[in-house]
Amino acid sequence: MNRRQQLAQLGGVGLAALAGCLDTLRSDDATVVVADRTGQRALDRAIGRLNEVAIELGTQTDETLDRGAQESTATETAFDPTPYYETIDTARSALDTAAAELEADRQPDVKTGREYADSLEELVSVTATVSDDELSAEIEEVGTVFEGAGEETDDTETDLEQATTTIEDRTALLDKARTTHETARTSIDGLDEDRFEALPTIDLNRLTDGLSTLGTVLDAQTALAGSYGDLLDGYAALEAGREFIDDGAYQEAEASFVDAESAFTAGRKTVAESRDEAPAELAASFETAHCQSSHLQSAAAAFTEAAAAADNGNYLTAREYQDEADEALAAAGDCGDQ
Repeated sequence: MNRRQQLAQLGGVGLAALAGCLDTLRSDDATVVVADRTGQRALDRAIGRLNEVAIELGTQTDETLDRGAQESTATETAFDPTPYYETIDTARSALDTAAAELEADRQPDVKTGREYADSLEELVSVTATVSDDELSAEIEEVGTVFEGAGEETDDTETDLEQATTTIEDRTALLDKARTTHETARTSIDGLDEDRFEALPTIDLNRLTDGLSTLGTVLDAQTALAGSYGDLLDGYAALEAGREFIDDGAYQEAEASFVDAESAFTAGRKTVAESRDEAPAELAASFETAHCQSSHLQSAAAAFTEAAAAADNGNYLTAREYQDEADEALAAAGDCGDQ
């Protein structure tokens, strides 16, 4: 095992403990007092605490977010960022001590320690967002709106509004996480690599790998939320078109169905482009969204033809297209049941 591996595993704790033993050296004849190592011990403690966060965070990322996993391995215990933030705060306090005690030529080491802390705090924040099981479940709930797409009920409008609000809220959280992820990238890229490597830190590649994995999951969740946003917009247009059909306003209905098909097509494209890169735990959600978008797109296209035919007085043809559309909506409702 090389020096860096030993340091990473010790997390700087061993160095700090050892440093405390070297303050005073005694011989048979005299006591030799060495230089005050308060600042060095504080720096070592800070790096040790930050290493603990980095190592535990890496384990969390590997177990629950790695898209290369064959199946989801998320534990039943939800990710709690609080202990990580507390450990980072402890490290920052130690860095304050180090800054006060160390000479000017060591201040760049303290600065690197602070940048290390900032980077880890940002990674913890992103991990908390993409690991939130409750938020992930919300997206799945949105998909259930289309289970009754073939039937108009008194709750349809309310369900659609609630689902739209859910997606908007989820998208806002993901956008915030995206900004934090970009900040983390800037922080990590800005680290003085030589100085970072000279400190008893973990391998810098572990930070960049974790950042990359989080980015992959964040991309997938953003794509899924974006796709459902398009599908909900399309579904609202579809419902409007059906109301126009009931009122005999066929040209208005046709225009609404064209808008619906356009939105469904956009949603299908988004999910199709991203599903192969999605992590294992999101694979089923992507398959369901792709299935729903495909059938909803077909339904909108058929409704468009039905409205055009009705507007031209071809009611038998219109009925045939409407039956085709209803079948596609029923199929959309069955997605995810396999």
